[in-house]
Amino acid sequence: MLELFRAHPAFLRFWLAQAVSQIGDRVHSLALIWLVYHWSGSASAVGVILIATSLPGILVAPLAGMVCDRYPRRLVMICADLVRALVVGALAWLAHGGALALPELIAATVVISIASAFFNPAALAMVPGLVAPAALLRANAASQLLVGASAVAGPLFGSALIALIGVALAFAINAVSFLLSALFIASVREPARRVAPRLGFWSELRAGREALRRAPLIGALMGPVAVVNFFFAAVPVVTPVLAEGVHDAGAAGLGLLMACFGAGMLGGSLALSTRHRPGERRVVLAGFLVMAGCLVVVALSPWLALAGAGLVGVGVGLSAINITLITLFQRLLEDASRGKIMALVTALALSLQPLAYGVMGVVTDLIRPGGALLVSAAVMLLITLWVARLQALKEVCVES
Repeated sequence: MLELFRAHPAFLRFWLAQAVSQIGDRVHSLALIWLVYHWSGSASAVGVILIATSLPGILVAPLAGMVCDRYPRRLVMICADLVRALVVGALAWLAHGGALALPELIAATVVISIASAFFNPAALAMVPGLVAPAALLRANAASQLLVGASAVAGPLFGSALIALIGVALAFAINAVSFLLSALFIASVREPARRVAPRLGFWSELRAGREALRRAPLIGALMGPVAVVNFFFAAVPVVTPVLAEGVHDAGAAGLGLLMACFGAGMLGGSLALSTRHRPGERRVVLAGFLVMAGCLVVVALSPWLALAGAGLVGVGVGLSAINITLITLFQRLLEDASRGKIMALVTALALSLQPLAYGVMGVVTDLIRPGGALLVSAAVMLLITLWVARLQALKEVCVES
C-alpha cells in the first residue's frame, strides 16, 4: 500500500480525508444507535432511525449524481463535509445542554443523509482519476481498508466515550472529523475531465438509463444487490438487541460486536489490497457464501465472543463483495457520467433498505434476533445461486 501512496500522492491526501471522516462516522453511528435503543428499548425504534439515515439519501441520489458530473467533485465533497460538520456540531451542543430529543435527532440524521448522498458518489467517481488504471483495485481496497479500520477503532473508542463522558463528545468528535476531511480534500488537485453537458432533469435521467444499458452487468446486479441489502439490514438492527437484550453486555458489548464486524472488513480489505487482479466472480460468490454461513453462527451463538467471531466473517464477505463490484463498475463507466451512474447505482442498490430497517425491526421484535438472522442467511444462499447464473458477470470478470 505504501507503494500505491508513493506513486499517487493526490490519492494519499484523498485517503487521509476519508480516514479522519470514517473514524468520526463510526463514533457517531454508535452514539446514534445506542442513544435510540437506550431511550426506547425497541429494535423498531432503531429501525426508524436507520430509515432516516438511508431514505433521504436514496431519494436525492439522482440529483446528487447530476451535480457530481456538472461541478468539480472536490467542491461537492467539501460542501457536503461542511454541512455535515455544522449539523453534527449542533447535535453535540444540544446533547451537552440536555436538550436533545428524538425529533431533533431524526431531523439531523435526515440532513446528514442528504449531504452524504452528494459526498459518496463524488468520492467514488473521483478515485479512478487519482490513480493509474492498474492500481484501481488496490486503491478501492485501500479505501475499504479505512471502512474496516474505523469500524474496529470507532466503536471501541466510541463505547468508551459514551460510558465515560456521554454522547455529546462523540458527536463533537464527528463534527471535527468532517472539518478535517474538508481540509484534506481541499488540498487534492482534481484531474481535468470532460464535464457532462447540462441537460434537463428528465433528460439526465434518460441519459443515465442509457449509460446503464451500455453496461448490462451493472443492471443485472441491481436486483440481487437490492435484495441482499434488504436482508442485510437485519445486522445493524439486531446488533444492539444482541448486545443488550441477549448477552446483557451494554454499550461495551455493542462496541465489541460492531468492532468485530469492522475487523472482518479490515481483513478482507487487506487481502484484496495486495492483489492486482483477483478472480472477480469467484471473490463475489465466495463473499456471499461466507456472509450466509457466518450469519448462521451469529444467530445460533450462545456467547457474545462467538457472535463477534461470526460478525468478523460477515465483515470479510461484505468487504470482498464491495471492493470487487465497485472496481468493476468504475472500469465499465465513462468518467463524464460516472458520478451520475454511481449515484443511481447506489440508490437502486439501497432502494429497499429503508423499508428493510422498519420490517427487520418489527421481525426482530417478533421472532428475536436469531430468527431474523437465519432468514437473512437463507436469502444470502439463494442470492449466491442467482448471481452465479448471471451471464454478464461471467463475460466481464477475469478469472485468475
